[in-house]
Amino acid sequence: MGNGTVRELEGVHNFRELGAYSLAGGGRIRGAMIYRSGALELMTATDCACIGDEIGIRTILDLRHPDEIAHTPDGHALNERVRQLSIFAAARGMDDLIAELNGLYGPGPTPGRYLHYLDVGGERFVEAFRLLAEADTYPLLVHCTAGKDRTGVLLGMLMELLGAGDDDIANEYGLSDASIDRLIAYLRSTGRALAGTDAEIRARLSTPAERMAGFITLMRERYGSTEAFLSGRGVSGAEIGRIRGLLTERN
Repeated sequence: MGNGTVRELEGVHNFRELGAYSLAGGGRIRGAMIYRSGALELMTATDCACIGDEIGIRTILDLRHPDEIAHTPDGHALNERVRQLSIFAAARGMDDLIAELNGLYGPGPTPGRYLHYLDVGGERFVEAFRLLAEADTYPLLVHCTAGKDRTGVLLGMLMELLGAGDDDIANEYGLSDASIDRLIAYLRSTGRALAGTDAEIRARLSTPAERMAGFITLMRERYGSTEAFLSGRGVSGAEIGRIRGLLTERN
């Protein structure tokens, strides 16, 4: 698996490796360390063998809210590897949170909506990055429901921290477009009601690269950089250095 490759697992949508993108100053993102996907509850025994044995995922970082998990079948075969870390505060219902976001930004993702994730979930992002600073975390699989919004923001910020180019950050996000049909099938199979026509649903779930580019621009305007965002919340230079050391390799 390399840059641009979406791996077609049987019951898991939007699964792929975070590829070996080139970094400013030389080097690239270390391969076979970070993977991303949508929800895992429908994975088959073959998928489980691939994720758990062939790839050897050690940590599964699940960014979903407890209300989302309650909508899904009971767990999966790799539950013992899961770290639950809801980006949105568990004390508020997911319907209420979505209504608030829709009121502020309209239905569907926007760069501003993604920036709002940092306002409401900043400490959870910090916790995620602290996990990324620990060597025994890897290989890591990070996911939410779709594997594109909360997962996309976290990995977009990580790529920015490591020194990936803006085009690569945006295009990595855009790769999730290939899995929209499977995402819709997953949502419907778990009883979600999807409002609108098929065209409206697809548009709402799409991942145009310019949306992530817009988020990175807003994040820099607000905080300066991912490193500055983390440093302002108590993440040490040593922790940031460990993340870069673990996830960077020279050509």
